Amino acid sequence: MSGSVAPPGHSSRLNQPQQEHEEATVSALMSTYAGETATNLKESLESIYAQTVPPDQLVLVLDGPVEVGQEVVIARYVFDSRVANLTLVRLPSNGGLARAMNAGLERCSGKYIMRADSDDICDPRRLELQLDYFNAHPETDVVTGWCAEFYNDGRPERLKASSVHHDAVARALRWRNVLTHGTVLIRTETLRRVGGYRADFGMLEDYDLYVRLVLSGARFHVIPKVLYRMRTSVEQCRRRGGLRYCLNELLFRFSCLRLGFLNTTEFFVITLMYVVFRLIGGSIRNHLYAFARTPAVVE
Repeated sequence: MSGSVAPPGHSSRLNQPQQEHEEATVSALMSTYAGETATNLKESLESIYAQTVPPDQLVLVLDGPVEVGQEVVIARYVFDSRVANLTLVRLPSNGGLARAMNAGLERCSGKYIMRADSDDICDPRRLELQLDYFNAHPETDVVTGWCAEFYNDGRPERLKASSVHHDAVARALRWRNVLTHGTVLIRTETLRRVGGYRADFGMLEDYDLYVRLVLSGARFHVIPKVLYRMRTSVEQCRRRGGLRYCLNELLFRFSCLRLGFLNTTEFFVITLMYVVFRLIGGSIRNHLYAFARTPAVVE
């Protein structure tokens, strides 16, 4: 990739750089790392480039060095004109999603940020529908959608749905994370105003962000349609448990109490519930995740 490799910790702007006085409407923000596969990354990138209304910019953060297969995939999109501006941000080592997101956020030039993960797939009309809602409801800060979780081994897809309106979403967030991070389209100024992402609670960085957004007065809306397909596995459910995850859960819930998002009764009830959830066996936890989902219906 001669001419496209940036020094560690620096970014490179590829394709057709916009003039400094022009602001992109949407910046898609994604990170990848050594543990990702080239196949997954290609499927995810293609789902962004193939949007009926494509983003103006894609900021792709390489969270530490990646293998040659991913580099080859990235090189294929360098001069793909469907997205006018590809910005690569290369971090010298893997520091986790929160750090990668904040590094990418610094390079986002759009009015909105479209989140997506490197192993998931966006519906072709995802961004079109989300922008339509923003245009019709300018008081909104965050627009998300429903998500279909799918397995590589062919198991039936599961639907992660949530309430639609802001007040119902805010109430539900007290009990569990009802939103899928990869479906988020958020005003850039709103995300920057709350300080971006925090790595204080391990892999709960998205949940922590939603809580801080609600407390800041940000308004949410969920489009009741599957806009995103998220790759999952039994092993992923197993990783969401154990002592370390349990400790992060305790710290996160205490933060919610301290910030006033939870009252004392809610704190004790919810914390006890999640301590048990994080410490039970992985197979039981997988069944509980399935209980909170419904079979996905193919439209």
